[in-house]
Amino acid sequence: MSKAMSFGALRLAVIALLAVATPVFGRRFHTRGEPVVRPHHSSRPVEFHMPPYQPKENDAYVCTGIKVSDLAGTDATVWVTQYRALSDADTAHHMLLFQCDDLTPQQRAAGKWECGHHGVCQNSQVMYAWAKNAPATKLPDDVGFKIGGTTEHKYLVLQIHYAHPLPAPDTSGVELMVSEKPQKYQAGIYLLLDGSIVIPPNTPVTHADVNCQFNGENTLTAFAYRVHAHKLGKVITGYRYNTQNQTLVEMARGNPQWPQAFYPMKHPIDIHPGDLVHARCTFDSTGRNRTTRIGATSADEMCNLYVMYYTDAEKGRSAFACMGENVPELTDALPANSDQPLPPNPLLEEHAKHTHKEDMTKTLQYNVAATGLSAGAADMQSEQQPEQPELQPIGTVLNPDDYEPGRIAKALGGVQFVHNWGGSAHTFGQAVAVSVDLSGNVVVFHRASRAWSGGSFNGNRLRDTSSPIPENTIVYLRNDTGEIVFQMGARFFYMPHGLTIDHEDNVWCTDVGMHQVFKFSPRGGDGTPQLTLGTKFEPGSDDYHFCKPTSVAVMRDGSFFVADGYCNTRILKFGPGGGRPVRTVGRASSTFAIFGSLLGRPPALDEFNIPHSLALLEDRNMICTADRENGRVVCFRASDLSATDVTINWQRSRIYGLAYSPRDGGALFVVNGPNYAGNKVQGYVVSVTSKSVTSTFSPDGNGLSNPHDVAVSRDGTAVYVVELNPRKVWRFNVDGPHTAQKKSNLQTSAAAGVAGGVQDPTVEFVKSPDAAGGDSAAPSLSGHAKLAMAALFGVPVVLFVVIMAVLRLRKRNQRRRFFLHNLNDGPGHRKTLDSLLGTKSRQGFEPLATQDLDDDSDSDVEEFIAKIKSRT
Repeated sequence: MSKAMSFGALRLAVIALLAVATPVFGRRFHTRGEPVVRPHHSSRPVEFHMPPYQPKENDAYVCTGIKVSDLAGTDATVWVTQYRALSDADTAHHMLLFQCDDLTPQQRAAGKWECGHHGVCQNSQVMYAWAKNAPATKLPDDVGFKIGGTTEHKYLVLQIHYAHPLPAPDTSGVELMVSEKPQKYQAGIYLLLDGSIVIPPNTPVTHADVNCQFNGENTLTAFAYRVHAHKLGKVITGYRYNTQNQTLVEMARGNPQWPQAFYPMKHPIDIHPGDLVHARCTFDSTGRNRTTRIGATSADEMCNLYVMYYTDAEKGRSAFACMGENVPELTDALPANSDQPLPPNPLLEEHAKHTHKEDMTKTLQYNVAATGLSAGAADMQSEQQPEQPELQPIGTVLNPDDYEPGRIAKALGGVQFVHNWGGSAHTFGQAVAVSVDLSGNVVVFHRASRAWSGGSFNGNRLRDTSSPIPENTIVYLRNDTGEIVFQMGARFFYMPHGLTIDHEDNVWCTDVGMHQVFKFSPRGGDGTPQLTLGTKFEPGSDDYHFCKPTSVAVMRDGSFFVADGYCNTRILKFGPGGGRPVRTVGRASSTFAIFGSLLGRPPALDEFNIPHSLALLEDRNMICTADRENGRVVCFRASDLSATDVTINWQRSRIYGLAYSPRDGGALFVVNGPNYAGNKVQGYVVSVTSKSVTSTFSPDGNGLSNPHDVAVSRDGTAVYVVELNPRKVWRFNVDGPHTAQKKSNLQTSAAAGVAGGVQDPTVEFVKSPDAAGGDSAAPSLSGHAKLAMAALFGVPVVLFVVIMAVLRLRKRNQRRRFFLHNLNDGPGHRKTLDSLLGTKSRQGFEPLATQDLDDDSDSDVEEFIAKIKSRT
């Protein structure tokens, strides 16, 4: 009996303990928004926390994600109307809340993941930002962020920057007030940021200017702003220039050393389509004896202005971004006080540095009515910025004759050519590769005084190995002005080809003359590679040799891929330390595949004809290659290089480069090259989600000449293309989502191309043929037909080989002058392949046209002669 009583008493004690503990601990760890029975449309708070995490090192960026329906407890669309941070400045440096389309399977499985300054989620858009003990934020009446339900934003991701290690696990988070009641207006954030400013040491004033033309379709009404910089930031100001009445007004003026909340504007300000927006960050490096750049750590700097707005609830967009200085005329028109700091405020400065729980319970409120601010916002408003007169133009009014509307060309499906970008003023050697570093700088790889021509190689071996290129071959350009900020690579490379900047800013290069792959520390470190693969000047096809490798792609875990392109036609995957490859895919295209579908089928998935460039789609577990001479993009699973169903064919074209951005659900930026079919040379934006071409791009729509590579900025807002000739780098701005073009637009584009004497190639999205060479959907020819076709094409091939053999034989016998005298039409002018074969048509020989159509081009004739010899 006593035992029963003791057991009953124990049960009661446990129940009582749980009853007490639940309200104490349940709030802190309530992260999944369990549904509770509530009246329909009622507003309710939900909390979203970081799972317990203890940072062990400085500047840890950690993310956690949750499905909106799980957080809100409903599958319906919900509106977020208020935010409150559940953290303090002693714990978190700052927090960002993103709305996302989806998470990767790895992210969903992990629960939390290292997200650095990128890699947050698929199609991430900032919807809340907090730092320095900022108070809670309440949106105006009838305004909310629209998430979940029928929207594309099915997930939320919380990113926390821990500046320093913590003594115990942290569960910081954010409290959201959500409602199913539809709001009249949709809230959004216009982010203006700079990624390239270099702040010299001991300099009292350094400006970073960011401006863009707003090309949205609906007017935005800005009502609040937040500034963000690190220790050197003194003041950040924001402006809007109305292109209709030519007036410039101040939108924002904030001290980034004060609590980094969204502060209300004195008056709501409309941003109309076609208006210009501008942000200026002013830095003071007095007392710092080193150069400072934009970066993710607390030792670096940032220049961010977040403008919160509301717009049409149905047609409006919830995010816009502007990066770099695109309209320098607007910078010149800023008022003299654009860098004037706010008066000192010891109370706010103390509040930003230390935790004051009572202050963090205050709420910033916004009232967008004409009567002014709500009472809850008045105190914070007066502390953050001085009293201003009624809204009126300030500064210099731009002369419309000086402002060039064509400076940013009309968008072609969301991609704009940037005229007069400073980077395009530079002339390089053969510009072969381009990438973007973590600071947003554009990194160009070029051959300086050396060129790849038809005589550069003897077979697969570089003829002249006596000395490397004496000049710098890697150039860093500011993404806004295009000015050169850094150079490296002198006296190291022999024949540059591929360049990649990885997620840690390491520099990866391939050299087709050396047959090697190199990894350097950020900006080259001390000039000594951290990792070298391949044997110098020794081509080969085993696990320790390459033969003219073309490209590298690097995963966040350190694993990397190499396209061993010109000779071995394979893609290899290596572990983080290099060594032997862990996976390999690829084989040379067969003779039948070279001559295309006429001989029975398109090439198999793993039948390459120069894998020329790589793009990593890590959020989709895919690695894609530009299969150059097959005129296609082919994708494999990044985990094991197995086949996927993604293949994109450009009929009668050649594909040189590709790059990937996860923005808008994922898009590939692809450039084709010169070809004998007369197809227009240009860039393409391909939506990975819809598997459709969403736009094309080239300078003013006039086409490119000899593009060799393409890169996209890490935020997906800028695209860069390098050309072999002209030896230039071009910039394009990306504005708007990658939605599919209407059929009529594509038809118009094609018609315009034909009218101008240039054809747009047909782009096909097909299910990839079996990687092992299985059956294709195309009808196959019989064995006799294949033999007949082989004989038909074999005759001119043999003739071509004989002619080239004679050329080489006569050259070796020192009879070059006599031979050239008989074959040349005139001094220095060689007869074309057409004239030597006695035909004016290249049809049937298109796949053999592997040299670029320029005297200064990548020349790959010799390796293809060897291939044709071996196959005939």
